[in-house]
Amino acid sequence: MIEAHLAATVKGFPVYVHTIEHAEGLVLVDTGMLDSTPELDEEWQPVPMPENVPRDVLCVINTHLDFDHCGGNRLFPGVPIHVQRRELAEPRGPHGWVHFDGATYVEHDGGAEVLAGVRLLPTPGHTPGHQSVLVETPDGPVVIGGDVAYTFRELGSGATEGQRRVLALAAPTWLAHAERPRVPRRR
Repeated sequence: MIEAHLAATVKGFPVYVHTIEHAEGLVLVDTGMLDSTPELDEEWQPVPMPENVPRDVLCVINTHLDFDHCGGNRLFPGVPIHVQRRELAEPRGPHGWVHFDGATYVEHDGGAEVLAGVRLLPTPGHTPGHQSVLVETPDGPVVIGGDVAYTFRELGSGATEGQRRVLALAAPTWLAHAERPRVPRRR
């Protein structure tokens, strides 16, 4: 089962993180944010909601390292955090949000199976190292897409390599700024 958790708002738009119930334990996709900075406050007006981020997790998967997706990583010292090597080399989040005491990054170069039925799917576009998560469920594959697109309309444009990969799957897809999944359609 996949569940969305409201972890923040940015310029009034929701930012959801997602959990995957797996036989081995709970997997968290993205971590929202714990706090902000004056620069972020001025431009993005974020409202962190760390109380909504599940804590008892087996591992974390970061779709990418923007502030609203990795700002809660500090809640998980010693917990494996899966990220594309390319993304970790050039994070856009404040340095202390990405590199902190106890950070345990597991770096990947492309697709990888994190757990049985939970695969990383490189979806470059929003960032060069963006990744989505492909989850095998009893009803078929489901995608947790992070910021592969901000909206389903944008996703349907197929403007980036990552968007085209997700569209080709024709699977229910969760986006970070949408409360519910939809099967995206090419526009």
